Amino acid sequence: MPEQNGFSELAKLMHQQPDRKTALRRVLSENYSQETLIDSLENQKPLTCRAAAYALGEIANEGAIPSLVGALTHDDPGTRANAEQALWSIWFRSEDESVDDMMQQGVIQIKKQRYDEAIQVFSEVIRIAADYAEGYNQRAIAYFMNDELSKSVEDCKRTIDLNPFHFGAFAGMGQCYLKLGDLTAALDAFQRAVEINPNLYAIARIIAEIQDTLQQHMEED
Repeated sequence: MPEQNGFSELAKLMHQQPDRKTALRRVLSENYSQETLIDSLENQKPLTCRAAAYALGEIANEGAIPSLVGALTHDDPGTRANAEQALWSIWFRSEDESVDDMMQQGVIQIKKQRYDEAIQVFSEVIRIAADYAEGYNQRAIAYFMNDELSKSVEDCKRTIDLNPFHFGAFAGMGQCYLKLGDLTAALDAFQRAVEINPNLYAIARIIAEIQDTLQQHMEED
């Protein structure tokens, strides 16, 4: 990736077009390959790494996931944050426009607390795209909000089967087990989430609380 005066050309391009998503994606696709952007994650300049992570979120496919997961432990906080957001962006892209539209409809239903409707939408997504991990993950969220915890756990497991890097599904499964009162299973799920994404600080606090509780139970026994 070309550099001038210590600044990434990619970073400058993004700075000029921060809110023009369609135009930005077109220019990124025309000027940068996924492989080039992945290589740029190893750049020593934080600005370049941040820009590369952001750009991958805009145009990359699942092939970039392992590199972005690696960037979750980058020394630069901005790179870590952009890598996490990029992963979610990639996970939400199914490569089927109709499925993507349905996913957005389901997310809207969750925000409106219409969980039964959201479950119906995501179930249709799964019927159409049975190997699309995020369809299961979003339905797991809807099931959790609808207090259908066992179903939520099963969808989290299916998500992880399809996408072993999905720290969100591990965290969601942990929340289900926590609500079900299974602290050991919750701890395992939360720890696996943090192993993938060490930036889940709220989950790290829950892990510490569970460990304290389990230790107290052992001492009482």
